[in-house]
Amino acid sequence: MLSILIIEDELPNAARLKKLLLQIDRNIEIVGEIQTVESAITWLKENEHPDIICMDIKLTDGLSFEIFDHVAVESHVIFITAYDEYALKAFEVNGIDYLLKPLDEAQLEKSITRIKNLVNRSTSTDLLDVIRKMQHKEVVYRTRFLVSYRDMFIPVMVHHIAYFFSEHKSVYLVTEQGDRYAIDETLEELEQELNPKEFFRATRQYIVSAASIRKIHQTFNGKLKLDLHPPAEEVVVSREKSIALRKWLS
Repeated sequence: MLSILIIEDELPNAARLKKLLLQIDRNIEIVGEIQTVESAITWLKENEHPDIICMDIKLTDGLSFEIFDHVAVESHVIFITAYDEYALKAFEVNGIDYLLKPLDEAQLEKSITRIKNLVNRSTSTDLLDVIRKMQHKEVVYRTRFLVSYRDMFIPVMVHHIAYFFSEHKSVYLVTEQGDRYAIDETLEELEQELNPKEFFRATRQYIVSAASIRKIHQTFNGKLKLDLHPPAEEVVVSREKSIALRKWLS
C-alpha cells in the first residue's frame, strides 16, 4: 500500500487530486492534506515520511521549496503546479516528476506507477540486505558466569566448566577442578547461551562439555553411559540422543 501526503492550498484542487489518486489505486492511503509551507514542515518533522508527496509549488505562505531547507525529505515528490518556470528547481530537490495543471489522470498514473516500481525495488533490496546480514551475523556465546560463594562473587570462565546439571529444581555448574556452584539459569536457557560445539545436552539433567567426557560405555539396549570428569551421578544418554552424541564428538 502506498502512502501519500497532499500539499495543496486550493481545496478544490486537493479534492480532485485525492479523487484521481484513489481512482488510480484504491489501496493508496492518503495520510494527510496540508495547505501551507509552515504546516508541512511541522508535519514532516513529527510524522513518518510517506512513500509519496504530491506537492503544489505556490502555497499561501510561500514556495514549497522552502520545506526542503528545513526537513530532509525522504519521500518521492511529485510537483503539481500551474507554473512551468519552476521545473529545474523541482528536480534539484529530487522531485521525481513535474506535472502541470489542469492535472492529466494518465500522466499522474504514469508517475504513480514509476514510484511503485521504485518502492518495490527498494523494499526487495532492503529485504535481501537484511537476509544477508542475518546469514553472516556472528553468534556470540556465553564466555563466563559470575557465581556467588559464601560472601563473595567468583567469575568462572566457560572453558573451565566441565558440565551443568539440575537437581531438586536447582541448576549447578561444575568446574574441571570439581567446584560446584548454583546458578540462576535453567538448562533450557543454557542450551541457547552455550556454544553447541563445546557443550551437549546429554540428558534432561545434564549439559556436558566435550572435555569432561572420559569414557563412553555402550549398553545392551543402544544407550550410552558417560564417565565424566569430575565424576558425576550416572549419566545415561538415550538411544535417540546417542547418534547425535557420537556425531557431535567425532
